[in-house]
Formats: sequence, C-alpha cells, structure tokens
Amino acid sequence: MTSLVARYGAGEWFEVWAEIRHLRPVPPERRAEVEDVASTTILRAGRQIERIVEQLLAMGFEPESHDTGLMTPPPPDVALRIATVEASVGPLPEAFKASMQHIGEVSLLGDSPPLGVYYHQTPPSMMTSMPPGAGFPDPLCLPGVELLEWEWENEPQELTTGLFPFAPDELHKANISGGTHDLRLSDGCADPVLLGVAGRPGITLTEYLRVSVAWGGFPGHAFDPAGYPRALEGLMSRPQF
Repeated sequence: MTSLVARYGAGEWFEVWAEIRHLRPVPPERRAEVEDVASTTILRAGRQIERIVEQLLAMGFEPESHDTGLMTPPPPDVALRIATVEASVGPLPEAFKASMQHIGEVSLLGDSPPLGVYYHQTPPSMMTSMPPGAGFPDPLCLPGVELLEWEWENEPQELTTGLFPFAPDELHKANISGGTHDLRLSDGCADPVLLGVAGRPGITLTEYLRVSVAWGGFPGHAFDPAGYPRALEGLMSRPQF
C-alpha cells in the first residue's frame, strides 16, 4: 500500500488529509507517518505565508506592533518545549504541532487602507454588520509555542478538557471587543476543527490555512468577492499544499 507521505508528495493533498482526519485518534504505529505529512504540509504553507509577509512589508503595511512584527520564527528548542507539554497533556494535533514547529507566530494585524485592513486606523465608514462580510478581513494569526506554554502553566485543564484560544476572532482582529477562534486539542483529530470562524463552520486548521493563502492572508474578504480591494490580488495565490 502506498504510504500517505508518498501520496501527498504525488499531489493527493486533499485526499490524504481527508483520510488522516478519519484516524481519530491517530494510532501510535501511524503517528510518525502522519507527522511527516503534517510537517510537509506546514512547511509548504509557511513558504507561501512568508511570501505574503514580505509583500505586505514592501507595500508599507503597518503592523499592530513594530516590536513583534508580522512573523516570528519558532525558537530553536521548540520541539523540546512542545514535547514537555505533551508529556503532561498527551499528544497534540499533528497539524497544530507542525504549525508551531515550522511556522511559528504569525499576526497580520495592522493597517493598510489599500487592502481594506484596519486596526489602529478608522475605517472610512462605520461597520454596522457582524462578520463575516465587508469590513472583517480576518487577518491570519497563528500562535507560537509561547502561547501553548502560557495556557499549560495557567489554564492546564483547558488543554485537556476545554478549548485552546488559537487566535483572536474577526471582531478582535478589527480592534473591536470580541472573542477567539478555538481548537479542541483533546478530540484526537490530527487536523482539528477551528471553532468560531465566522461563516466557516467545521473548517479545519489546514483548510483555514489554504483559504488564508488563497486570499493573500485575509480570508474574510472571500465573503465579499465582488467588493474586495483589488490591491489584494498581488498577494493572492493558489495554495500549494
């Protein structure tokens, strides 16, 4: 039987991940294989995200914080730090773990009127609706291992029985009081559902990364396909994972 890794490398990206999602939980004898697929997937996604970040900075994008920037690579000891948490709470979802290991922290929060992205600045018109839709571009945010460690040290029960606050929600990303996008780390799925994403019930982490890359890091614009800023087109690309 052809391995999942070989099939993924041959281009069966969607089929392989559909099969992996049914391995709930991933059997110990297949964990290394699934981790290889997750690493390959996230490394590919990371390269496309890096390109988006480079282009945003070249366009004069103003990050929410100049101290942290838009993307922070993983620390050298990230694998050990993740393993320390896993020794206490059990195996983490492979796609989530790979994101912390191979991409690190991403926060495309900031200001760019040509892209329809506002954080510190005031949008040209008051937003009178709720997400999804115009005015809520949902900038891509990915947590680093530091957030995992903070939750483990301060809210350990949440990692095993509750929800992990993966990222701010669409409202918070627009600097409006809101909530979070969450992962349930204990459900045993290698590609966990990202809960709380407006208009995308049941979307998984890898699926969210795909739509984020397809929409240049701002997947909320997909809900306004006729009105999205044309400056966004230079950032958009077909996901290669």
